[in-house]
Amino acid sequence: MPCPAVGCGWAEKHAERTRVAFSGQRATVSAVCLHHGPYESVIRPGGGEYLDLSTLYRNVVKELTTQLSPDTLSVMVKGADWMSGTQLVNGALLAAGLTQGQIPARIFGPQIVTLTGAKLSKSLIRANQAEPLADEDAWMLDTRKWPGSADAYAARLLHANTVLLSHPRHFFRDYSTEEFARLMDTKTRSYSAR
Repeated sequence: MPCPAVGCGWAEKHAERTRVAFSGQRATVSAVCLHHGPYESVIRPGGGEYLDLSTLYRNVVKELTTQLSPDTLSVMVKGADWMSGTQLVNGALLAAGLTQGQIPARIFGPQIVTLTGAKLSKSLIRANQAEPLADEDAWMLDTRKWPGSADAYAARLLHANTVLLSHPRHFFRDYSTEEFARLMDTKTRSYSAR
């Protein structure tokens, strides 16, 4: 739980001084900020508090929530960079009491990378820690910026995925933003919008 002091946001990485107390549907998180001292936050339904979890913990929480609807087939779609990380997620899910058969099915897709070879990351671009995309490629992070119709976008995306699913080799490589844009620009024949 990050420190609520204005402009701070500090949080303990290893939670040595963080304590959580549960009461009904409330969780009280107590911690100590190195700059602002002790603080406390209450998490409750509809409360709007921000709980900062690392990607690994977020994935465990997301995949555990699939058990809330056991009659629904849940399939997790992840980038290929998460193949090794899912071993840790699986261990956590098993430790939480799930059986091997309850772990959601996963599909690993190829990763889109920038010109530098770094993973295309919306959060890093928003934080000005990565180069923004060119205006003509902004749709890769915000589909509302696709220059054509929603039907054309869906048809192009279906075509690109058909190409990617045509051979397993496509899932063991990365694609540059330029290559993915080229795939999306390819003329679609049988998948064109009507």
